[in-house]
Amino acid sequence: MKKVKFAIFALVASIGLSSCSSDEMLMPEEQSKDLFNTYQLKRDANGAYSFDVNVKNDVTIGKVKNASTNTNELYLSNDNSVQKSNYGSDLWFNGENFKIELISDNSSKVPSISITDNNTKNLQKTDSELLKEYSVSLNDDGSYDLDFQVSNQTSVDFVYDSASNVYEVYLEESSQTQEINDYSRTFEKEEGDSLQIHFISTSNGSAKSTVLGIRKPIIIID
Repeated sequence: MKKVKFAIFALVASIGLSSCSSDEMLMPEEQSKDLFNTYQLKRDANGAYSFDVNVKNDVTIGKVKNASTNTNELYLSNDNSVQKSNYGSDLWFNGENFKIELISDNSSKVPSISITDNNTKNLQKTDSELLKEYSVSLNDDGSYDLDFQVSNQTSVDFVYDSASNVYEVYLEESSQTQEINDYSRTFEKEEGDSLQIHFISTSNGSAKSTVLGIRKPIIIID
């Protein structure tokens, strides 16, 4: 009788070890991480956009311009023959919208950032624009930094629209020179939610309204 009990225990233990081994084999796939560390999207004083991504060691990047979706697709894959830590890319800008997708071969997640803005290739940039330049950076801790510079006579107001889950940055013409022209804000993004930041330029004295204000650029991070 004791032999029978021992045989049953051994069988249960064997099943348990087999189950644990299976879980351990699945964990690397389940816990796969993106092949990049941080990135920065920037619009300079001339209105030109650029994108820099800091990838991990032994990672190579291939770029595809997807005309059907107006997307700059960056394919990240492991390659032991390369030692690369940074990657800069010019962006394909069609119309007033473009998107960047970071596609890693070890992850089902596809982080992306979408922009709606004037295309400076088709529209002459003027000195009257309230927003001079800006950048959005992904940090190591998963937070995002927004840094921007405005013209001398521009007042800045930050508003969070809880109904739409949108962070709004209101830029308004001012008759007085402002003491601060450079601004910085840090945002947290909830898992599964998008982070939306809208710049809204309003003329002097106009109400803070999506109808009266020019809502550009629009930044959406997924």
